[in-house]
Amino acid sequence: MTESDESASNATAEQAQAVSGAPAERDADLDAELDITLRVVLSAFAGGAAGLIAMIPILFVPPAFFGLFQATALVDVAELGRVLGLEPNLLLGTVVFVGGGAIALPLLFVVAGAFLPPQEPRATRGVTFATIMWTGFIIAFWPGEYAGVLFLGLSLAAHWVYGYVLGQVMQRFAYVPQHSV
Repeated sequence: MTESDESASNATAEQAQAVSGAPAERDADLDAELDITLRVVLSAFAGGAAGLIAMIPILFVPPAFFGLFQATALVDVAELGRVLGLEPNLLLGTVVFVGGGAIALPLLFVVAGAFLPPQEPRATRGVTFATIMWTGFIIAFWPGEYAGVLFLGLSLAAHWVYGYVLGQVMQRFAYVPQHSV
């Protein structure tokens, strides 16, 4: 086979591959999803806010019903406000909690979620992400032994709901970024 015959054969194979939607086209699609755009970030913020709203009935209602809810945990989180000269209180603790769930965690998910399992569907990576974040939540908000099992179960379920909603909203309005490693 001559060099011109070989290059013609390769060109034909590349054209067939492009027409069939084979790897060259899929790689181009994947590269497009690597970009973290304003749309991705805004959809993450929306997903975080929606996730917080969805987790409230699980995270706060049953503990309040059983008299297990302790607002002091939110006030403890507000200790971060001392850096800015703010006195810790329930309102500041709530603002920190909501800011973390609607802004900080979604931004972290935009970057880290791209490396988490499962491969598909990408939206369920939010559940994996929320499970990891739950480990920090139980340390920060541990109510003590008297409610430990109930707290662990309800907070894990609430975080799974948060992660699922976060991932679904992002996938619906933009996409969950995918990075090749």
